[in-house]
Amino acid sequence: MAQDQKEVYINAGGFQLLEHLQNDAVDLYLSTCGIQSCAPGHWFGPGKRDEYLIHFITEGKGIYQVNGETWHLGKGDCFLICPDTEVFYEADRKEPWDYMWIGFRGIKAHAYLQYAGLDETHLLGRYANTDFILSCIQQMMLARTITPYNELKRTSALLRILAALIEDYSIANPDFPQDEHSYRQYLDQALSYIDEHLKENIRVNDIAAYIGIDRSYLAHIFKRTLSLSPQEYLIHYRMNRACMLLQNPELKISTIAREVGYEDSLAFSKMFKKCKGISPSAYRMSLE
Repeated sequence: MAQDQKEVYINAGGFQLLEHLQNDAVDLYLSTCGIQSCAPGHWFGPGKRDEYLIHFITEGKGIYQVNGETWHLGKGDCFLICPDTEVFYEADRKEPWDYMWIGFRGIKAHAYLQYAGLDETHLLGRYANTDFILSCIQQMMLARTITPYNELKRTSALLRILAALIEDYSIANPDFPQDEHSYRQYLDQALSYIDEHLKENIRVNDIAAYIGIDRSYLAHIFKRTLSLSPQEYLIHYRMNRACMLLQNPELKISTIAREVGYEDSLAFSKMFKKCKGISPSAYRMSLE
């Protein structure tokens, strides 16, 4: 496991960049953002990213390539880069594009993108308000120092951008499923219950009973919104919380195991290694 990288901020000419942002959240958080006036033929790739990124084209033209497909894009278009997907994009040599971008991670990221009509099979979109998105990204840049209130400011700006994309998509697509709101309410209740009872040996049946819905319906909601089963989410959430706790060298592995719902520290270590490919103690050592 690589050591965490220090936050970077660059503001030079037509290029602004904020990246390597760390955050204690697991639901959704900003990892990078930027604004760039590209030189003719400026390119990236073929290469992969380890986060979701959306680029918003404000001027000019360029191409975006994924899995052998090529799209010619211009002002008002946006394109999604999915984690661990090889991509290539290049500014036009006569009318190079200017763009803004946001990069983010988190368990809820995939669901929010789907509400905006974006996912692994729908990588292109349109956006309506350049000034609004620019304003949000500028707010992210101003909140660049790593403090609790700036984390909330950056996340707030990120949520406003995603909300605008979802609204634009729902207006342009009148068949946008209206039952998503009730799905989101049930999901939020489930996620809150998991967070509040993480130390306990909770089961999927406990979550469904708390919300007042059938277990199979709960599984349907999780699969539709997060592309995970409730059990997969619970394990994923526990291991991510454990990663955060392992950053504190004063906490024993057995204490961390109990904090994330495992009375048996050996069972916790086995699950952690299965999920992260490395033992808890080795993970902790990699942070030094």
